[in-house]
Amino acid sequence: MDIQSINLGQIGLVAFVWLLVAIVIEEASNTLFKWKFFKIYFDGKGLKTPIIFIVAGILCLYYDIDIFQALMKSIGITVDSGIITCVLTALLLTGGSGTVFRTFNRIREGKDQLTQNSPPKNSD
Repeated sequence: MDIQSINLGQIGLVAFVWLLVAIVIEEASNTLFKWKFFKIYFDGKGLKTPIIFIVAGILCLYYDIDIFQALMKSIGITVDSGIITCVLTALLLTGGSGTVFRTFNRIREGKDQLTQNSPPKNSD
């Protein structure tokens, strides 16, 4: 893999899809979690994360959403879509929209750190 094989437009599109699906799942699950029945019988039992993970996994399988595979493809790494990439995608979606922002913030911080640590360019 070289830096030239990175497709920034594809990464942006994948990030947008990731963010959009995460927000939809968050808002839909908020409806369930605010439901009086859920609050009475299930609130505080640690079920929210597994429920969101299962919903995200179903969406990945049913609608063929594979964010992990698409991210790898955008940086030039060929990964076949399968159960492992679907589980990774469901985990990424389970983190919600905040995970998208944290991930891209960490990438930016890493890039900034690499830039600061790189040797100065010759001005010959």
